[in-house]
Amino acid sequence: MFRKVAAPVTFTLLLLAGCASGPDVKVDADPSTNFANYRTYSWAYSAAPRGMNPLAYERVRQSIDANLASRGFTQADPGDFAVGFTLGKRDKVEVTDFGPYGAFYPGYGRGFRGGWAAPYNNVDVQNVTEGTLAIDIYDTGTKRPVWHGVATQNIGSSVTEAQIDTAVNSVLAKLPAGTPPTPPN
Repeated sequence: MFRKVAAPVTFTLLLLAGCASGPDVKVDADPSTNFANYRTYSWAYSAAPRGMNPLAYERVRQSIDANLASRGFTQADPGDFAVGFTLGKRDKVEVTDFGPYGAFYPGYGRGFRGGWAAPYNNVDVQNVTEGTLAIDIYDTGTKRPVWHGVATQNIGSSVTEAQIDTAVNSVLAKLPAGTPPTPPN
């Protein structure tokens, strides 16, 4: 009896834990860059790119400013590095096949066949919108890209500031620069 109850409960808990997870983050960095030398930053562009929602642009920019300030970076013109970002979204179809429930569970609506049931496949099909935030760091001295981070997560019809902050914090947490050293006196 315990196994019959434990498997569905465990599956449900794992499913709920997967829904509550943060964005999927991927990063790439130039291995020759010494990120400890970066103390100040500037913006690669000052206005929202054509076609981008200017309100969303400002929300993301403010979130990046707050994250970098909390890590000890200050904004300067020009800074040691420049920050740029892009936002995107796409609609996609997610299909999940949970497989047959097994021989010990009845095929719903099919009845029992000598104590054994026909397997019942549970397939879930959902239309989802996947949001993407890409943050790029450029060395202002060499004008070359040195770091790229991307956060991807399913989003609803409107994105909240909490979702923006979570995505920004998740991406910038992977930035190899820690709190920059204090400048010499």
